[in-house]
Amino acid sequence: ENDGNDNDNDNGNGNDNDDGNDDLTIDIALLSRSQTKVLIHISGTHGVEGFPGSAIQTSLLQNDTMRAYFDFDHDFDHHHHHQEEEEEDAERLLPTLVFVHALNPYGFSKLRRFNENNVDLNRNFLFPHEFDKVKAGDPNHVGYVDMMDFINPTQSLECSNRFGWDLFFPRALYVIARHGFHKMKQCIVTGNYHFPKSLFYGGDKLEQSHALLKDFLLTHLDTEKLEVVGILDVHSGLGKSGFDTIGLVGVRPEEASEIFGNSEDHLHFADYPEDHEASGEESSSDHDSDSDNDNDSALSGYDKVAGFVREGLKKQVFSSNTKVYPVTQEFGTLPGILVFKAMRAENAMYQYDPKNRHPKYSHALRDAFYFDKNPEWKKKVISRGQEVFNQLYSHLNRM
Repeated sequence: ENDGNDNDNDNGNGNDNDDGNDDLTIDIALLSRSQTKVLIHISGTHGVEGFPGSAIQTSLLQNDTMRAYFDFDHDFDHHHHHQEEEEEDAERLLPTLVFVHALNPYGFSKLRRFNENNVDLNRNFLFPHEFDKVKAGDPNHVGYVDMMDFINPTQSLECSNRFGWDLFFPRALYVIARHGFHKMKQCIVTGNYHFPKSLFYGGDKLEQSHALLKDFLLTHLDTEKLEVVGILDVHSGLGKSGFDTIGLVGVRPEEASEIFGNSEDHLHFADYPEDHEASGEESSSDHDSDSDNDNDSALSGYDKVAGFVREGLKKQVFSSNTKVYPVTQEFGTLPGILVFKAMRAENAMYQYDPKNRHPKYSHALRDAFYFDKNPEWKKKVISRGQEVFNQLYSHLNRM
């Protein structure tokens, strides 16, 4: 399992903003099998959140199932000589696997949730016309501007007032009393496309990480032949510590139960439509945030978010005739208000006092998303990460 403290590179310790000439890469492992079934597993979309997803990927590649999977190459190469036999067997091949490690290598290296342009990659996977729409829309459509001063301090937190205090909790209590916790959460996580130094900034064009991933998939997969695709994007930070929430969009509850079986208590069905399109402002059909269908879920409040990786891949890479299962697996850590506190503080220091960001604020951010000193939490992550992967894998394999 990747360790947040002992890595020799920056992944565990996060240097300051001096980029230098870092040789940062997205690592992709492609295990080619069926031309009609693919399962894509992604870690590090949010940089510093990459430790749990990376650990799951490492464990999957080391377990008995994967060793048997690798051994298949030998059997296949030596026992199938005729084209007709190969074509018949292709229908029964295991799903092709794509492991994407550190989709946001800058954030993973520097212990940031956002990338080198301060862009949230999980708000950025949009078409050009969608970027035009959100940039032309009202930046306050969910109240982001109203809460801007609270969400985004514009000076170092080392000298935020004459006493040297940020007064985060009194300010948070005021915002919650005025707007409600769910409204505050919705406002924060929906983000914006207008303020480049802010939290949850979605950018103004497709970021390089997404362009590279798109190019790889389009180059190495015959997307016209694909019949079914699973996308499993691993995150951390939201929900009860050690408990994972499985976010689904466009999957019927009965089908989700068939896929995930004993994971039913973990399921969250997104309350935005499957053909959700980026929106610069609320439409007449939008409901009040307090009517979210599951306010207690770790993934509640996301109904107005645009640019998810899982949905961007579905729209921009795969044919409309391909059945796609877009899945997010979110592992809980700290209470949400404490996770937000760490993000808010780290971003303020990154933007306005970068030399003092590390290690105090960068490590606090890492510790909000990754419990390095908690072996039980790590075991739960590995166990559930493998279980959910295997459940989705088995479903694809049956199709």
